[in-house]
Amino acid sequence: MQVSALRKLLGPEAIATVAGRGYRFAHAVAQDRDDVPALPPPQGVPQPATSFVGRASELHEVEIELEATRLLTLVGVGGIGKTRLAIELATKVASRFPHGVAFVELAPLEDPRAVVGTIAAALGVAPDATHSPVDALLQHLAQRTQLVVLDNCEHLLGASALLATQLLRACPGVKLLATSREALRVAGEAVYQVPPLSVPDAGSDLAPEVLRDSPSVALFVARASALDRGFTLTSDNAADIAAICRKVDGIPLAIELAASRVRAMSVKTIAAHLNEQFRLLVGGDRSALPRQHTMRATLEWSYRLLGEPERSVFRRLSVFAGGFEVDAAEAVGASNGVSAADVLYLLAELVDKSLIAFDPSLNRYRMLEPVRQYAQERLVEAGEEAGTCDRHLQFHEALAERAQRELAGPHRDAWLARLDAERENILLAFAHARRAPEGGSAGLRMAHALLMWMTYREVELWYGVVLQALAHPDAQQEDLARCRALYAAASMCNLTGRGVEGFALAQSSVKVARACGDVPALAESLVRLGYAAIESDRTADAFEYYLEGLALARQMDNHNLIAGCLGGLGEIHSLQDRFDLAEAAYLEALAIARGSTGDDSVVLANLARNAIALRAESKAIRYLREIVAISKGKFEHYITATLLRTFAGLAALRGEWAQALRWYGAATAFEEKHNLFDAVDARFHARSMCTAREAMGADPADAAFAAGRALGSDAAIREAEAWLEALPLA
Repeated sequence: MQVSALRKLLGPEAIATVAGRGYRFAHAVAQDRDDVPALPPPQGVPQPATSFVGRASELHEVEIELEATRLLTLVGVGGIGKTRLAIELATKVASRFPHGVAFVELAPLEDPRAVVGTIAAALGVAPDATHSPVDALLQHLAQRTQLVVLDNCEHLLGASALLATQLLRACPGVKLLATSREALRVAGEAVYQVPPLSVPDAGSDLAPEVLRDSPSVALFVARASALDRGFTLTSDNAADIAAICRKVDGIPLAIELAASRVRAMSVKTIAAHLNEQFRLLVGGDRSALPRQHTMRATLEWSYRLLGEPERSVFRRLSVFAGGFEVDAAEAVGASNGVSAADVLYLLAELVDKSLIAFDPSLNRYRMLEPVRQYAQERLVEAGEEAGTCDRHLQFHEALAERAQRELAGPHRDAWLARLDAERENILLAFAHARRAPEGGSAGLRMAHALLMWMTYREVELWYGVVLQALAHPDAQQEDLARCRALYAAASMCNLTGRGVEGFALAQSSVKVARACGDVPALAESLVRLGYAAIESDRTADAFEYYLEGLALARQMDNHNLIAGCLGGLGEIHSLQDRFDLAEAAYLEALAIARGSTGDDSVVLANLARNAIALRAESKAIRYLREIVAISKGKFEHYITATLLRTFAGLAALRGEWAQALRWYGAATAFEEKHNLFDAVDARFHARSMCTAREAMGADPADAAFAAGRALGSDAAIREAEAWLEALPLA
């Protein structure tokens, strides 16, 4: 009778009959303090229909975070995957909570007063006339060990934060896991910023076997193949899939929405049209909330939660590309009643709301690309685009002029890094200067101010940008800005072997300088015209230009220009094989340049080349070692090929023919890649390389040259530095 009664109470399977032995309990005995039976897999956690892809490391991190805290909030921009990560975490840790997991979806709620009732309903807490809803909920949870997940708190922050505080105080066995676009800001809260999925770098290996390990690519392929069973990652579509993931900045919702289009169009078409993201990124799971059906709706939800000052700054900051620093945000975001001081506070609020990301290691802010495109739409809609772009241009023009001064001083490396970080913004500023009716002079001033940085980096790209600035209808007057921009364009021609173009541009620069009556500009332009004349085989003319420029430079006591003219005279002497005269000019230029121009590498390289011509091996070694020492392993764009050619010339002087041709091959490949050219270097080193070829024979010489071309400039420089260090000095 007792067994029958127990089976009625506990269920027919609770007690098993064991043949020949009697009976035994079939259920494990519960061990928690309330003696509740062990729970089956969590009933309250939604069970997604799709696989969990690309978040293994994040899942591990949040599991550790939850173990160490009682309130963990997953924050991030809409579509970043907060809810999915929370579901996966809750499922994984459910067995650690004897009373299970309660998953509470707050997104459908509009009234903050409904929060308590919604949570109570999810926990099975019935209304009680003798207790308030909050007291009933706290009483229910006070003796339980349970995980409560509060999903989508951002529009109910006050109510969610208040209830979280009460639960943490009154219910010691309860842990809270929240998802929100900003933190609850409750004492004891741990915040985890859910990052975008990592995306393949633009220059990375795009082989399918490599891309399979990219979380963003893996998500795209998983969702696309679920819709089209024939879809796979191949060498034909790998580059386009990688481009899609980069264009949406690794936002999972955007990747899934893009993948949902594979049955209607090719991935190449998807990638090509992602500049119109909000038209393309629609669809997805029909059972999801409406704001998750399109990327636009997801961001619209966040935008509606902002106050008007936040919306204004959010819109205006969308004009930045590639990120921005605080000073830029203050200059561009302040307008129409929003002060620069307000911008700093509002920027912090936008970071807290996950609409702007902050990288403390770089001290820079950025919007993910889909967020930026949405904010730009709102900027145009508000009629603020033109004024905001004007402020963006004004800021970057001022930044360029400050950088021009700083690049000649002790903070040169820091300013090169700042300009590198601002590359996309500088391109945008030039683009706006081309469009703006009054933007001509701004484009010209930026062209001259940024010349040093532009020649250190992507000369070919910036040469085209400067020519566009010179072509602006508002930039045709013969003033100082045009004179200096013509000088900048001529300088780039000199670096890229455009002798005829460079001579014409330098002549125009000199003509405008004379018309303006500006002596410093004239002296500067004459130096550039001298180099252009050398490139154009007008050596006699070059000599006259340098003499006139040198007289003006000495009159002004301008050390930079004096050194430039002397260096140019040295080049002429070198071309004429008057190497003793060349050395004297270079040494005088070096003495003046030290401590004033901020860069002695060019003069030292000329001295090393000249020493090789004089067969003064020890001098060449000393000059090259000094270049290596002052550069500290970081060689600017324009000096790399020159240095490799000089290493090659020194190796040839020592009779190390294979090494000479190897480094000459590396220099040639680098010059071809970046479209660089130096006429004097090319003419000089061609002689020694011909000697090396004759000494080795055609086939071995070709093999050494080809090996150098394949070596790469960085590896070649490191190899040459080690060789140089081991050379004896006479």
